[in-house]
Amino acid sequence: MEQHKKVNQFYISFDKELNELSVQGIEELEMHWKTHNEEIEKDFALIINTLISKKRTGLKHVIISPLCTSFITGEYECLLVAYDENIYLDMNEEYESFKIPGLEKVVKDDIKRLVKELEYKDIEIEEYKISQLMFDYAFMYFDTLRNLFNELVIKLKQKQGPELSNIDISFGWYMERSEILGGERP
Repeated sequence: MEQHKKVNQFYISFDKELNELSVQGIEELEMHWKTHNEEIEKDFALIINTLISKKRTGLKHVIISPLCTSFITGEYECLLVAYDENIYLDMNEEYESFKIPGLEKVVKDDIKRLVKELEYKDIEIEEYKISQLMFDYAFMYFDTLRNLFNELVIKLKQKQGPELSNIDISFGWYMERSEILGGERP
């Protein structure tokens, strides 16, 4: 119980700084996606088309989920999984990963900045806490990522039209906790 209180106090003491950094970081991430828009769209379309070709028939759902283990390692990827209409029962799902463009740089730069600010204030952070801070901080970008992927899906559906018209593309943590991207459910 005492350890839990210490951890909460640790995060509360940086709450204001983290929120300020995330506002700037979100702007940087959005700018990165705008600057590299064509490349990101091309890579994303390639992954979706790969899933379509692997699944061949019966593809009804693609779920994009932040891959928690990649947030631990600092790779910052999403897992895209293609399912048929029986999501939970589909034993032939297909997977692809997609590195989230720009997120690694934003998170690492912001945490370095935070650590330097804290050192300036004579506050020392143990190395293991920095790793945990980076992991937790990256998840502050969840809503922004959902919005950025939503824009990607809208553009992809406009370009590919009928091929994607019967496929739900969702973003979220789990199947039951995901949100449809690109408009209405087909």
